[in-house]
Order: sequence, then C-alpha cells, then structure tokens
Amino acid sequence: MNIKFYGLMLFAIIFLAGCGNSLHADIKDYKMQMKDVQSEEKKLVKYIDELALDKVDQLIGSEVTDQKKRNLQEKEQVIQNKVLPQLAVYEDKMNKVKVDNPDIQEVHDIYISNFDEKKTFIHNIYTYISLYNHSIESNEEILGYTQIFEKNKKTSEKYAALASADKKEAKDYNQLTQVINHNNEELKTHVEELMNTSETSRRIAFIDNKLIPLLNGHVKSLNQIHLTAENTLRLRQSQLEIYYSLISYYKERKTAMKIEEKLRKLPVQNILSKAKEIKTLDNRYYQALKKLEEQD
Repeated sequence: MNIKFYGLMLFAIIFLAGCGNSLHADIKDYKMQMKDVQSEEKKLVKYIDELALDKVDQLIGSEVTDQKKRNLQEKEQVIQNKVLPQLAVYEDKMNKVKVDNPDIQEVHDIYISNFDEKKTFIHNIYTYISLYNHSIESNEEILGYTQIFEKNKKTSEKYAALASADKKEAKDYNQLTQVINHNNEELKTHVEELMNTSETSRRIAFIDNKLIPLLNGHVKSLNQIHLTAENTLRLRQSQLEIYYSLISYYKERKTAMKIEEKLRKLPVQNILSKAKEIKTLDNRYYQALKKLEEQD
C-alpha cells in the first residue's frame, strides 16, 4: 500500500507540474501575441490624445466662431483619417489572437469587452462632432436663404412701388397683387401651424406634405398670370425668387431639424465623460492577467 501511495503522490506531483508548465507556456504565448495588439492600441491612444477631447465641450454649445469651426472640422478629419483606420487595424490584430486555454480566455474576454467600449466611444464622439459640424453648415445655409429672402423682398417692394405708381400697369399690378396677397395669407396660416407643432417628426412631415407643395402651388399660380407691364413682370420675378428662397429655406430647416434630433439622442457630456474612463479601462484586464500569472 505504501509503494502504491507514494506512486500516486509522485504521479500527482508530475501532473500538477505539467499543468503549471502548460499554463506558463500558454500565458507566454498569449502575451507574445498581445504585443502586436497593444502596439496598435498605443498608436490609437496617441491619435485620441491629439484630439484633446477634454476641451471639446468648450467648442460645443457656445457662440460659433471661425476658429471654433476650423477646430471642430480638424477633429472630425483626425478621427476620419487617423483614428478610425487605426481602430480597424487594432481590431483586426486583436481578432487574430488565438487562445486555447479557458482561464486565459476569461482574461482575454475582459480585453475584448474593453475594446468594445473604446470602439463605441470613438464612434459616438465621431458621430457627434460630424453631426455638430453638419449642424453649423446647415444653420449657415439657413442664414444664407434668409438673406436671399430679404434681398428679394426689397426688390419686390421696389417694383411694387414703381408698378403701383404707373397707371398703365394698374390692371396687371392689381391682378398680380391679388394673387400675391392670397398666397401670403395662405403661407402665414401654414407657417403659424408649423410653429405650433412641437414634435420634430410632425414638423418635418408638415414641411414635406403641406408647406413645400403650397409654395410650389404659389409659383405655379404666379406663372399662370398673363402679364405685359414691365415693372409688374419684374415684380412677379422677384416674388418668384422669394418663393424659391423659401422652398430652399424650409428644405434646409428640415435637414437642420433632423440633425438636432440626432444630436439630442447623443448627450455629449455623457460621451465626453467616457474619455477619462477609457484611459483606465484596461486596469481590470491587467489585474486579472497578473492574478493568473501568480497562479503559475
């Protein structure tokens, strides 16, 4: 019995030693594979650090200057041209890591989970900055159409004054102004209805289904009038330009509303708070790996 007992003990010692050597070898192999992954991760972190995301909130939600616009555009380009391509390289390297040991796989799963959080953060910040830049551009377009509207309005008033002062144009002028006044009343009613609609989807639908068709109808109604008087013809043309600028204005307003709705669904402060967490995210991974090594 004693001989058999010592034989079993010796077998157990050899078996445990073998297990230890196997785990040691597996960890060593795993860490060798992770060198390439972590090298790509460092490049990604460098690009993210260059973005100075801790200062992004100073560029968002305040008065937009040309310098701030350039700064935000540069950040978008850095993410698009450097961060996202590097993220793809990093992910590809990570996906090529082969793990057969279940204990090491548990540790590696922590790393994969951390990567998923980093990826989500990067895509969220990129989406937000891109949308914000698009929002700035859209608001500038809206301002441009507003200025065109005001310019055409002044031109329209100029020719209205000239046409109304010329008795030869009275017939054409009266015929045209009657249609314009009717159109303006219709437009006023529709604009008030739009302003009283709070839900974004309903506002967009109203612009698409009622306001734009109404303005197109106004264009058609003016073009159908037979006119010959010079100033009245110019009045009509300037009024048509007003309608065209309003059509463009409301189409761009629709775009701006869609952007604002998307921005609301991405609370920037929550996204930016993740920037600090990302830097310490892998602490748990390294602690788990160290604990596994200590079992060796």
